[in-house]
Amino acid sequence: MATLALVSLCVIIGVISAQQPAPCATPVQLAMRASQYNHEDDVMNRFFIAYDAVNKRKVIFEEENVLMPGRQLHEFLILNNVNIEYDFNMKTKECRKSIPRPWRPFGIPSNATFEDEFYIGGPGEEVFAQDWSDRVPYSRREMWIGTFSLKHCYPIREVLVAGEQVNTSITTNFHDIVDGIPNPGDFIPPPECEQAKWGISTRTYPW
Repeated sequence: MATLALVSLCVIIGVISAQQPAPCATPVQLAMRASQYNHEDDVMNRFFIAYDAVNKRKVIFEEENVLMPGRQLHEFLILNNVNIEYDFNMKTKECRKSIPRPWRPFGIPSNATFEDEFYIGGPGEEVFAQDWSDRVPYSRREMWIGTFSLKHCYPIREVLVAGEQVNTSITTNFHDIVDGIPNPGDFIPPPECEQAKWGISTRTYPW
């Protein structure tokens, strides 16, 4: 009986697993805007991002925030393909270079856990979406949750928990997404970076 029960349990688990959706594939080249809220620091930041997973590179342009006018804005050119990151202060024109963090794509990890499926908006304007996370069922809580559109697998929202407390989380919303790279010149370092010295990047963002 015990063996039969074990076999039945395995069959049930197998059936449930087979019914779970597979992660979709996010486009490998995108341009988009993002707004990011750091819950611990109570700070909102806005960006324009160009993303090229084919060549493992991305560029992040900080944008003016009405809540923090006059602050210094940076361009972060992250070239994992050549293992260099440029931190360019767009106000002072100062540039430094550093070793970038390991490449982190915007897509759904292949081992992600499916959480939910729903639509955003109301009748006639809904966008179907899915939630995925890095939660390991019965073993580890989620530290990353990503929401992606179902049709084209565009990133919509991302929540990262920096520690064990929820109030250390960072929430990012993506919008105005465009397929491809509208301006390839965004990946060319500013002229001021040609003589950049090695230092530590001021980038605190998770990507």
